[in-house]
Amino acid sequence: MKRVQFSFTTKLTFDDDVHSHTFALRVIPPETTVQHIISCSLNISPFTDTLQTMDAFGNNVTSGYLSAAHRFLDFSVHGSADIDLSKVRTDYMPCYLYQSAYTKPDADLRAFYEAHRTEGSPAVRAAHFSDVLSETVTYSKDVTTTKTTAAEAFALKKGVCQDFAHILLSLLRMDKIACRYIAGLAFCDGETHAWVEYWDGKCWNGIDPANNCSITEEYLVLSQGRDFSDCAIDRGVMLGSYTRQLQLVRSVLQEVCV
Repeated sequence: MKRVQFSFTTKLTFDDDVHSHTFALRVIPPETTVQHIISCSLNISPFTDTLQTMDAFGNNVTSGYLSAAHRFLDFSVHGSADIDLSKVRTDYMPCYLYQSAYTKPDADLRAFYEAHRTEGSPAVRAAHFSDVLSETVTYSKDVTTTKTTAAEAFALKKGVCQDFAHILLSLLRMDKIACRYIAGLAFCDGETHAWVEYWDGKCWNGIDPANNCSITEEYLVLSQGRDFSDCAIDRGVMLGSYTRQLQLVRSVLQEVCV
């Protein structure tokens, strides 16, 4: 078990006034059998009343509305948690067996799967696909976007953690292994991170394809779902004449001695 402190800050800046801004945030980590949230505070600016709900995937959702004109939305979450991987998560959902909009393979990705499929337990096969993926795709920023699919990233042979996760999800689902996309914080990153959990028949196990390693107690889950679309940290709809939105993200996850 590890006790960690977490901090996550996002600053959204618009180049002109926006108004009638409806937003939904997935930044409050969920309480699970693996991670116990000791404390958590969320600050939003401009200030507005919010509604706390939980979506179908067990994610905490903070919804709000800003009617007046504004040019920024800042939000930050701070807290601490105990993470214990000696415990397991068993919240299985059948939808994780099926390809989604981001993970649907094309002919090239299917051919790659056929060339590298292997036998063994789900753990053996997941590790194998992570290995071959790390040998094939290069981690590279500013090549893909949040809209890039697994097939598109695989064609480029480049991408970031989101792309590695989507490609691995596609491969595992072709291999009949239920798996889900995880968005969260990790010691290895200064922003949000993405990884994969696969179902071994009894419980969920985490694997980080961008770093080609198993998940440790140095990872904190913020949200989970079929792919990025279910786990986006922030979503918003607004009115205005702005043409550009800038986003600055900073995160910290560090161990606390207890």
